[in-house]
Amino acid sequence: MFFKSNNNNEIIEALDKIEAFIKGDINKINLENHNSNNEIMKKVVNLSNLIEQKQQEDITIYGEIMICAEKLSDGFTDDRITKTTSNEKLNYIAKTFNKMSEKLETSLTKIDKVLDEYSHQNFLSSIDENIFRGGELKNLAKGVNYLKDEITKNLASTYRTSLVMQKESKVLLDNSTKLSEATSSQAASLEEASTAIEEITNRISTTSQTAKDMAEYGENVKKEINEGMSLSSRTVSAMNEINNSTNAVHEAIEMIDQIAFQTNILSLNAAVEAATAGEAGKGFAVVAGEVRNLANRSAEAAKQIKDLVENATSKANEGKDIADKMIEGYQILNENINETTKLIGNVVNASIEQERGISQINSTVSQIDILTQENANIAENVKSISFSLNKIADKNVEETMNMQFEGKENLKVRDRNRNENFQGKDRRNYNR
Repeated sequence: MFFKSNNNNEIIEALDKIEAFIKGDINKINLENHNSNNEIMKKVVNLSNLIEQKQQEDITIYGEIMICAEKLSDGFTDDRITKTTSNEKLNYIAKTFNKMSEKLETSLTKIDKVLDEYSHQNFLSSIDENIFRGGELKNLAKGVNYLKDEITKNLASTYRTSLVMQKESKVLLDNSTKLSEATSSQAASLEEASTAIEEITNRISTTSQTAKDMAEYGENVKKEINEGMSLSSRTVSAMNEINNSTNAVHEAIEMIDQIAFQTNILSLNAAVEAATAGEAGKGFAVVAGEVRNLANRSAEAAKQIKDLVENATSKANEGKDIADKMIEGYQILNENINETTKLIGNVVNASIEQERGISQINSTVSQIDILTQENANIAENVKSISFSLNKIADKNVEETMNMQFEGKENLKVRDRNRNENFQGKDRRNYNR
């Protein structure tokens, strides 16, 4: 088929525009001024219109793909490509892109939901790692599951530790409370014992001083006894001298008595001679009578003196016997006083040793009292710390119990059985 040159040029020009449009050098194919009577030209125009229409459809699809890709890169997965084109390849690409976005949205929503559950202390859910065949998103799913496993391990360990800590801290609190009460009671008892020991020390000091005074009194009594024995000995000596003097007086009185007797006989003889002499002997008879009277009076006085001397001798002998008995009594009393003094000396030494021992005991008890007071303060601090630990353990158990994770129920049952065994051991220990 043959064409005119102007028509050929027009067709070539139209094809050049189409080529430029396809290359993207121009945005529109403008063939309105070309001859529409030419059949070939008509086909070229129709082809350009078809190309422009398909290009417009493709641009629309490209635009939605770009918008979805940009939103997806910004983190938005809910956008979809809604336009279609006669280009099946582009439709397939758009469909694949929508499927990818939908899969990403579904998987990320699932991950977000699981993470939201994790943020609300629920660690029971996990991610299906097979939702992705590989890549970073699969690693993300594995990472979430790994996070869940590690958190579950940590929570199980924390819960187990918190249960043990709760139980042990309660036992520690009970024991520290008992210890605090016992040390407080012990401190009070030691304080009372210290007061009592101090009173005993004072009493022992008083007793020791009294024993010392008694020892001094004993020594004084011993001196007095020795002086009494000396005086008794001197009394015996005086009594012996009095007895000797009385014997001498007795002998003198006997001589006086004999003289008076002889004088009386002589006066009687003189009276007989005077009576024989008559008147011449009257004066001599009177003198003889007076001499006889004096002799009788001397004899009577001698008798009285003799009786007094005998009585004095008897009393002197009685006094001597009493003095001898007093000496024997003083000797026995001296021996008893010596023994008593020894005993009092032993009591003094024992009191001194006892006072020294009680003083050491008092000092030791005072030190024990100080240490007990310190122990009481430490026990009170331990009680306070135990109370705080118990509160922390209870809070940890409560917070962990509010969390949902795998294996929690098994830990509860295991802890319940452990508590029952522990209480049974406590009862057995208490019964023992």
